[in-house]
Amino acid sequence: MLNDWDPGILVDFVFWALNFGFFVYGLLLISFYFTGIFLAKRAADRNKKRSDFLQVSDIVSATDIPSVTLIAPAYNEGLTIIENVKSLLSIQYPYYDLIVVNDGSKDDMLEKLIREFELEPGDATFITQPIPTASVNYIYKSRNKKYAHLTVLDKNNGGRADAINAGVNFSSTELVVCTDADCIIEQDALLKMVRPYLEENDKEIVACGGGIGIANDSLIRDGILKELRLPKKLVPTIQVVEYMRAFLLGRMAWSEVNGLLLVSGAFGMYPRKRMIEVGGFDAKTVGEDLELCIRLRMHMEEQKLPYKVVYLPETLCWTEAPSDYGIFIKQRDRWARGLWETLSSHRKVFLNPKYRYMGFIYFPYWLIFEFGAPIVEFAGLVAIIVFTILGLINWSTAILLFTFVYLLGCIFSTAAIFMYVKRFNDYTQPKQIVELLLAAYLEPFLFHPVLVYGQIKGYWKMLFGIKSGWGDMTRKGFNVSDN
Repeated sequence: MLNDWDPGILVDFVFWALNFGFFVYGLLLISFYFTGIFLAKRAADRNKKRSDFLQVSDIVSATDIPSVTLIAPAYNEGLTIIENVKSLLSIQYPYYDLIVVNDGSKDDMLEKLIREFELEPGDATFITQPIPTASVNYIYKSRNKKYAHLTVLDKNNGGRADAINAGVNFSSTELVVCTDADCIIEQDALLKMVRPYLEENDKEIVACGGGIGIANDSLIRDGILKELRLPKKLVPTIQVVEYMRAFLLGRMAWSEVNGLLLVSGAFGMYPRKRMIEVGGFDAKTVGEDLELCIRLRMHMEEQKLPYKVVYLPETLCWTEAPSDYGIFIKQRDRWARGLWETLSSHRKVFLNPKYRYMGFIYFPYWLIFEFGAPIVEFAGLVAIIVFTILGLINWSTAILLFTFVYLLGCIFSTAAIFMYVKRFNDYTQPKQIVELLLAAYLEPFLFHPVLVYGQIKGYWKMLFGIKSGWGDMTRKGFNVSDN
């Protein structure tokens, strides 16, 4: 009887089982996306009403707003550091300090800072450092009163997370904002970021994130974004669409149900007290922004304290995106490794009733759909190749299904673009909107396969224990004008 067994039966079973699994997975993901559009629209409308009620002019004139320290870690940023620090110094906020952390740079960055801002070294040993970090050599303050709220820490290299933790140690304000020294921040960004802290009475805001925009090839003058332009290259232009979709539809939707697990490391605000309680950023992971947000939520859940993680849809911070596939792959490789590390280190949250919705909905979503999506897509590609060889693919059905999935993706991207254009004044020219739509429709062919490759590469490194750090994120610098 065993010799009469037909192996084709097993092949057919695997074929239909995989098809069913892919179908259910895709259906669930599409359902989440459509729900996200609804929640994001509702959240954006609610945010607009709140901003109309409590405007920036009201906040700037208040006397009881929280003090803020802006912490900007920097490593070998000599190409752009002066313009970036000027931008950070020009931010409108009554009570804020700026701490730039030189994390053991090997270029001329520190020398440029000393010369431009008339800095003098001071002793760093007298400051209490509740979060362990690499040693801080000197504290630099300016002789010029115009830069009285600027502090530059010169420390031994410990990585981005370690540098931010050093900034937290040396800060003395209620709130801290973590950014990157290569970012351009909107002048009223802090005024908008503190609004949720002023509005919320019943729940503590443990993290607040702002929208991140891409400023490749835009015009920067005196550290301020003067003219927003779309990038000249296709790779960063597609990332503009990706950021719109991820921030406006994704994070805005999760914020509406208090399910946000990630506040971007490029621009996030936290209570200093809570950061110290949880030990600051984890310097051992390359996904420190996701890891900190999850750990803060876990801390509040374990203490049974009411809390919120919020997201503001306005683009408050502009950064330089990878301009070619090589740098882009390194970035997404690192993000994938950070996601693996964080979900693995906090796996006890999964389906744990102690963490309520976080344990039963938010964390499982990240595990199944954020972490699992590249694996499912890669498995689908392998399945297509194998089943093609075996002659099991019905190509007319497959092409129809691919077209359906492609059009759905275009719908989500188009919705994000028009929702963004309608609510903000960043891209208002018809030519820019056409270019964004074109980028969105090319994304599945020219961008997404490279994205999946970068993510799978990161997973591969984690699976086989291949050591890899941040990678060389070479930047070309912003388009700076003196006129």
